[in-house]
Amino acid sequence: MLQKKHHIYAIYGLLFLSIYFVFFQHLDSFHLRNWDESMFAVNAYEMSNNNNYIVPFYKNLPDIWNSKPPLQLWFQVVFIKIIGYNELAIRMPSALASSASALVLFLFFKKRTSIVLALCVFFVFISSGGVATFHAGRTGDADALLSFFILCYCLSFYKYIFENNEKSILFFFIFLTLAFLTKSIAAFLFIPAVLIIVICFKKINNVFANKWFYMGISLFLSISIGYFFLRESQNNGYINSLINNDIKKFAFQIDSHKEPFDFYINNFFSYRFIYFLLVWPGLLLLLINQKHKEKTLFLVLFFMFYFLIISFSTTKLEWYDLPLFPFLSVFSAYTIYYIYSKTKYLQTTMNCTLFLCFTFSIPCYFAFRNAYKSEINPAEKKLEILTEYAFKNSKNNALKDIVFLTPDFDRALYFYKYKLNTKGMDFQITQSIDGIQNNTTVIVANDSLKLALTQKFDCQMVDSLQSAIKFNIKALK
Repeated sequence: MLQKKHHIYAIYGLLFLSIYFVFFQHLDSFHLRNWDESMFAVNAYEMSNNNNYIVPFYKNLPDIWNSKPPLQLWFQVVFIKIIGYNELAIRMPSALASSASALVLFLFFKKRTSIVLALCVFFVFISSGGVATFHAGRTGDADALLSFFILCYCLSFYKYIFENNEKSILFFFIFLTLAFLTKSIAAFLFIPAVLIIVICFKKINNVFANKWFYMGISLFLSISIGYFFLRESQNNGYINSLINNDIKKFAFQIDSHKEPFDFYINNFFSYRFIYFLLVWPGLLLLLINQKHKEKTLFLVLFFMFYFLIISFSTTKLEWYDLPLFPFLSVFSAYTIYYIYSKTKYLQTTMNCTLFLCFTFSIPCYFAFRNAYKSEINPAEKKLEILTEYAFKNSKNNALKDIVFLTPDFDRALYFYKYKLNTKGMDFQITQSIDGIQNNTTVIVANDSLKLALTQKFDCQMVDSLQSAIKFNIKALK
């Protein structure tokens, strides 16, 4: 029905157009976000300058806080070399990774099931809400890239289990290695499901008789263990930092970001996955279908083990659920596909097209709109107002030789400092008024620092952006 040659061309055109509007539209239209995105951005700039491709640096010192391996940084450095040091270069790896995830899902289901189901999975995935947002497909964090490699190793494992593709076990380890090089131990959170599936599907003997298993695990162990020792040799204390930053959060020893057990379920239901109510009927329909029962069990085991691990972990952050979105997309898309398959008058090209347009036009509209707007939560925007000021003035000379006065986390400001450095200009960042001198231009947003500044100096306001005020410092009072 939709398999004619000109239909296929039109479908691929629609897919790529949708990907552009969801992941790439206005990708550099908002400032670098605090925390991980700005951390990667500063690390990538320093890596591109010091040529140390093993240890991330921050302010020209080894960055102990960023304990993640450097694959995300390597991709960002490549884009910095190609298009310059800017917001787009930092975000391109994430946008490409999420786009690749959507296309891999489409191609996987198109080959094995129906092109209509493949389209349903694709559009559910890209319009779900949590995929094309901050700390996912539209910012320069590591989670989108991690999720892509996890999806690839899950699909490789599927091919090994259900299609008897012996070589797929090698690709499983290749993608596991890439996932590890992206975000260290987070790559392993699906491994308990892998072990249970091997046992349940009675593949233990097959695994140990497979030469590709030994090649794959040797590759993985040599690269992962080799990386640990190489980085420890160049960055003394790295392994201890890794334990404190990454491992303890899953060992329930960290109290930061403490949330209730149902944190992720609540997020799915409220805003992260708008199709959440379709997940349960889709899962039930798959389970009662004898043809799909084993494959559904495979998906459920992957979903449940990862979900339980992140839900029992004391440290919970909303983007930790990102690797679950392909599974959620399959379950909910099957509900839509089932309705289509049981409705006879939809079994023509025109009616099928109308059905898909009717189902996905509104979710896709909001996905496109959200990408276009790139709206930041007002509370977070208030905290990042100095970064927004730097972003809005990074293409002119308004930041040259000024001082940012802030008591807050300053990694995002360092991105704009380095961005200005590439143009032969500079500004300063300080947390105290003690070093500020007469005839200095200062930008400040914190109320207590504003008060201290105006009490000590004769200040003239020359510009503002909401709570961010730009002062010319005339003299001491």
